[in-house]
Amino acid sequence: MATIDGYYFEVCTKGAERQGRSVAALVAGTGLDPADFARPGWRGPVEAMAGLVRNIWASLDDEWMGYTVRPAAPGSFAFACELALEGRDVADGLRRAARFYNLLAAGIETRITASDGGLAVEVRFAEPERDPDHYFSEFWTIIWHRLACWLAGETISLLSAEFDYARPDAYFEEFKYLFPCRHRFDGAARQIVMDAHALHAPIRRTPAELEAMVAAAPLDIMTIPASDASVVRQVRQLLTRSPDLALGELAAATGLSPHKLRRLLRAEGANLATIRENVRRDKAVRLLTASHATVEAIAEALGYAEARSFTRAFRHWTGCSPSEWRAGGVSR
Repeated sequence: MATIDGYYFEVCTKGAERQGRSVAALVAGTGLDPADFARPGWRGPVEAMAGLVRNIWASLDDEWMGYTVRPAAPGSFAFACELALEGRDVADGLRRAARFYNLLAAGIETRITASDGGLAVEVRFAEPERDPDHYFSEFWTIIWHRLACWLAGETISLLSAEFDYARPDAYFEEFKYLFPCRHRFDGAARQIVMDAHALHAPIRRTPAELEAMVAAAPLDIMTIPASDASVVRQVRQLLTRSPDLALGELAAATGLSPHKLRRLLRAEGANLATIRENVRRDKAVRLLTASHATVEAIAEALGYAEARSFTRAFRHWTGCSPSEWRAGGVSR
């Protein structure tokens, strides 16, 4: 079962509390005990978090949970997703959804732009002081990545995330899971950049799948791209230790047959080649920024036969060579 750090349970009700709602009323029917939220090390089920968010929506009649100038009426997310489903591709679908939300003029402007580096999503809050813990800012930002993954039917990698506030040390370990990419804090904007694949990835979802996703919202979106009990997560952990493990070796390590492992990965919107590439990218970034290993040594550690192949792959992932990345002093 996927779980979420207690910090997020503690802060997600703040917008509703400022409008006079009690935490006890908001957790009704979720199985949650508010006394647990601040208990060190406590984690709650993602299903309970989804229930809590739905309760806040219903209590405030606001899908933006009391964090904006004006409410976003229930049904806004469903309609935005309907518009997204009509897009030519994932990027176009996201732009359609963003245009709708921007027309609401409810207090968040969402900009979606293409660049050589990938697809950027920038969010601007008219009154950011309404969200002093940055809870909804991060929730809203990551929803666009999760929606992109859902539309594509596969995990689209996050390349970077930038925020105009200090690093959240109190919950940074959980933050890193929500934003599995390089980070920049005290920056000029609040934005994420997705892999360029998002610019042209086809939309693979049907109206029936949309209806099911909206009925369960926000649960399905919150559990993309992978839960902490998923097969994707297990395979990623194994490949992080040994990037060149073959399908048969991964199947044996997870107690599955190769056929079933492939099938379960597909069911979670992933495939082995993409996971392996993402692991190699993430490990390459870590080694380039936190070690003095040569490019040749890093290529060998990642299972590349020669440094030239690694450099070509790294340029595809990030738009620059390993040496250029290292020289740029990327913020972490």
